Amino acid sequence: MPWRFVSGLWAGRSFGWLEAGFLLVVIVALVMRLWELGGRTVHYDEAIHLHYAWRLSESSGVFLGWPWIFGTDYIHSPWMHGPFQIEFTALMFKLFGDTDVTARLGYVFFGTALVAVPYFFRDYLGRTASLLAAVMLALSPTILYFSRFGRNDIIMAFFASALLMLMWRYIHEGHRRYLYLASAVLALMFATKETTYLVVGIFGLVLILLTVAERLPW
Repeated sequence: MPWRFVSGLWAGRSFGWLEAGFLLVVIVALVMRLWELGGRTVHYDEAIHLHYAWRLSESSGVFLGWPWIFGTDYIHSPWMHGPFQIEFTALMFKLFGDTDVTARLGYVFFGTALVAVPYFFRDYLGRTASLLAAVMLALSPTILYFSRFGRNDIIMAFFASALLMLMWRYIHEGHRRYLYLASAVLALMFATKETTYLVVGIFGLVLILLTVAERLPW
């Protein structure tokens, strides 16, 4: 049951001032990311990906933007990076119509979700520090910009942060659900952008160094 694995992230938690603070920060982040979302002209990099997402959504036989189910005349090209953002944006087009706003809705979702990630580091960073980290992510001009931008950068930022969080919790708590969720996130990362190889290399090197450090007789 997938929900059981996800719900374990909140195990033993009640709704207190920290949760209220995070909820407020996430709501503010969402409003900032949605405000006049369609008011800016589509950037060249956006246009490339959004155009092909639109083509996928209009592809003959496509059901809710997912071509491997019923699609017949759309082929993904590797130069657009991984297919995930194309398929996710095509789903937005199918569900909500094709506008400049709906074209960026998926990126708003991941950019807002990124703001919530520090909550799951609260036992390591501390309650106040984790909340401040969320505030900085919510207000960061760079994070805000790419949360309103139709490219896969913010998706990768969220996936990489989520993978780090799940790895950390698995190492410290040992629950297999974190390993399963980390595997799912890693699969989505590989389906999003080839820079996943760099992320895996960096995380893998850190894990090797930590393992060696633990075994050395200091």
